[in-house]
Amino acid sequence: MEVSGLSFHRAKGLEADYTILLDVSEGDYGVPSRIEDDEPLNLVMPRPETFEYAEERRLFYVALTRASRGVFLLTNSREPSRYVGELSEIAGDNLRFETIDGAALRQCPTCRAGHLVQRIGPANRRFLGCSQFPTCDHAEPVK
Repeated sequence: MEVSGLSFHRAKGLEADYTILLDVSEGDYGVPSRIEDDEPLNLVMPRPETFEYAEERRLFYVALTRASRGVFLLTNSREPSRYVGELSEIAGDNLRFETIDGAALRQCPTCRAGHLVQRIGPANRRFLGCSQFPTCDHAEPVK
């Protein structure tokens, strides 16, 4: 078995059985990166992009499609990339959230980027709430 570590750029044109995308989270060095483009580069670009993070989105798609059998996304559960929510909408039941140990996590049905965690509310009542709270306030009773 061969394991290679490649950037999204270097993965173009290649294929693997499985790919693992690391740190698919929001942030300066996340996906998409919040580091501003170089202004001189913007001057030589043929026309400005109208879609937010268009180049980053294309590179992410390239990285996703390098796998012939499966893709694993490792993300910070507190700040997953906006693309995780978008993929959730598209993939539906073909997307599975799990812990680093492989235990299944129940996906939030409202935001689709978070997962449900047990919380304790007023009067010590237990409920399931979204891991993305306060951004997503989905809650439901524990069954």
